[in-house]
Amino acid sequence: KRDVANTWPGYPSDYEEVTDAYGREIRKLTTDILGALSLELGLEEGRMERVLGGEELLMELKINYYPRCPQPELALGVEAHTDISALTFLLHNMVPGLQLFHHGKWITAKCIPGALILQLGDQVE
Repeated sequence: KRDVANTWPGYPSDYEEVTDAYGREIRKLTTDILGALSLELGLEEGRMERVLGGEELLMELKINYYPRCPQPELALGVEAHTDISALTFLLHNMVPGLQLFHHGKWITAKCIPGALILQLGDQVE
């Protein structure tokens, strides 16, 4: 039986190394953001991270690619949903389509080159 959770592409040759480094940086950013959120909520700085698992905090990397659709009016996208996680970091691929529910209506998120989008999920709400 193949261990799918630990299967890495062979190309590019540094894929695993670069992805691991990216994960370490996102983990540091997660600690910083959860610390700031804790303080803003009147809690001690590390409280939210501890409640969410502390050093054992589960992080997942999902890589999705959604190419531009030639006829978007004929396509169905992902249904309206909430994210069950605490934090979701999105590295946008500059294809418009991500929408946020804001003040009772759906708005399309702006595409900013090189920016990370941070979504607060159900565990934080």
